[in-house]
Order: sequence, then C-alpha cells, then structure tokens
Amino acid sequence: MIGTAGGKLQTLSQALAYRALRLRIQEKMKDRRTTGRNMELTCATIEGITGVNHTPESLWVSLHRRKKFTLTQKYSAFAWRGIHGAQKVGEYWIQAKKEDWAPCEYCGVPIESMQHILLECKASGQEVIWDLARRAWADTAAEWPPISMGVILGAALMEVKKEDGKKLRGKSRLIQILISESAYLIWLIRNEWRIEHEQDPRKLHTKQEVENRWWAAINKRRNIDWALTNRRAYGRKALAKKDVKNTWDGVPDPKVRNDAVGTGVVVGRASSRRPPGRNR
Repeated sequence: MIGTAGGKLQTLSQALAYRALRLRIQEKMKDRRTTGRNMELTCATIEGITGVNHTPESLWVSLHRRKKFTLTQKYSAFAWRGIHGAQKVGEYWIQAKKEDWAPCEYCGVPIESMQHILLECKASGQEVIWDLARRAWADTAAEWPPISMGVILGAALMEVKKEDGKKLRGKSRLIQILISESAYLIWLIRNEWRIEHEQDPRKLHTKQEVENRWWAAINKRRNIDWALTNRRAYGRKALAKKDVKNTWDGVPDPKVRNDAVGTGVVVGRASSRRPPGRNR
C-alpha cells in the first residue's frame, strides 16, 4: 500500500502514484503554513505586550526550557501542538470524515477551534478561569494582558518589567504560570465534558467545581515551587527562595478540599504531580 492512494504496488499506475504524492505534499505544506501563521501571530502578540522582538527559534526554545521549572511538560506539549494546529478539534474531524465531531453543539458553533475552546466556549469553564487568573494577578500592580491565542501559546516568553526596563523575575514567573496552568486546565475541563461526559448538559462543570480545580492547580504549583527550594535534594538546580517568594507574594492561598476538586480527567489528571526534573 502507498500513502492515501491505497493501491497495490503491482497495479499502481504512474498517474495514481503522482496524485498520492501530490496530496501528501499538499498536506505537509498546509501544516507548515498553519505553523508559520501561528508562530508569526504569537511572536507579534508577545512583542506588542513586552516590547521584545522574539524569533520563531526563541519560541521553540522557550517551550523546551526547564530552567526555573516555570512551565510543565504537559503545557509545553499542549502549546507545541497548538502552534502546529495539531489538536484534534474542528477542522481535524472534518478532514477525518467525522463531521459530527467538528461542532461545539452547546454553543452552536459549526466548527470548533482552539480559540473557541480557550476564549469563547460556555462549556469549558474558560470565563471563570480567566477571571480567577486576572484576580490572582491583581495584587502585583502590573497590568493583566488581554488574553488571546498569541498570549496563551507564547506564555513562556511573557515578561514583567520595572519602569527602568529591568525584568522582574518573580512576577514574570507568576504570569507564565497563571497563563499556562489556566489554559491547560480549560483544555482538560473541555475534554472531560465533551468526551467523558458525552456533552451531557446536565454534567457541565459548575462554577464552584471550576474554581476549586483552578485553585488546586495553582496551589499545587506553589507547593512544588517551595519544595524545589530544597538545596539538599536539588543542589544547584534548586530554586532560590527569594525568587519563589517574589513569585507568589500577594497571591491568595485558599484551602481547597480534595473531595471538592474531582478526579475525572481525560488528558492529564487531577492527582498530585511530582516536581519537574529528575523527580518527575
């Protein structure tokens, strides 16, 4: 069998082989155009907010960077797929001849997209989650950026600076954590409801459930940060206590009951996550 043509080698004509090759090349070119467009959008968005002109290479590097343990591997993989347009939503299902899976029926959107899921959907908890992130950021006195796909995909490049242009490491870490954790949680909640709960309107996550899930995720990251300040365990890779304090200073620490968080997760889990790095 060869490619999409599916013809046996002995019966494959030159014209059929050429057509199969052309289709494959077109598919690759479409993927490259999507990647290029998303990378351009992301870099331009981050430059508009931070004033720093990042290259596509620096964007890729940021998703693989583990220094300071700011981003999780799950978010990095999620953002990588997002930049490539590789998430299985909307157009993907149309190409796969499964058109029934393409729309967001709850919102009446004919072709679901990552932008719809992360920024517009009424079933993904996105409105509640972004409001929580904004309010958690409020005590920093810095401006909360307008959330867009460019900000979500380029979260690792976000920076917070003083008036003199000096980077605030703690608050830069915080904004990267708030955006990346929030976006990934929205994706998890959407998947739970759409796949595990089979889009049953009666099983939509309540506002309280979404809030509990968000605070659980943020508190988990806070606890991991403090655990990673242990120099006996992590040596030179340990986080500086000053950086962790500056990251979380002013962020509320509400206590969330474990039984109020929920465990049904399709992509990733709500269970405790080990610190990144060698103990992952």
